[in-house]
Amino acid sequence: MTLVIAIVAQWGILIPAALVAASILLRRHWKNDVLEAAVAGGATIALVKIAGALVFEKRPFVVEHLHPLVSHAADNAFPSDHLAACGLAFAYLWPRSRSMAGVTVILAAAIASARVLAHLHWPIDVATGFVLGFAAVHGARGVLALVHAREGSERRG
Repeated sequence: MTLVIAIVAQWGILIPAALVAASILLRRHWKNDVLEAAVAGGATIALVKIAGALVFEKRPFVVEHLHPLVSHAADNAFPSDHLAACGLAFAYLWPRSRSMAGVTVILAAAIASARVLAHLHWPIDVATGFVLGFAAVHGARGVLALVHAREGSERRG
């Protein structure tokens, strides 16, 4: 069982990433889909870095003097970048493919559980990470909608 936890904690993130890539390839709305993914990805990274700069939290394996199930540096645990990527993938996929989004949220729960059980994160780290990724996508959509609206008004004006 610890092997499964370690694999999901370390490599589970590849599946939501692959689902986002598959969504882009299947829909063939290259410009808009890739632009939204890129802006949301940049926003997610920025939010995670800002949150990490504001809050420092020792990893559970450091506090509890344990060996993590996955080799990891004893750096800041807050927030989980793995779960930020899952939140991004879920929010990105929801309007495009509800089934892919559903798979992603189930995987996110598994990855969150595995990262907590592997002593890499506290529950608040994974929850906050997911919310940051989710929020970044919605922020990116808002910014892109404003840009598109402005471009449309400049063409008309």
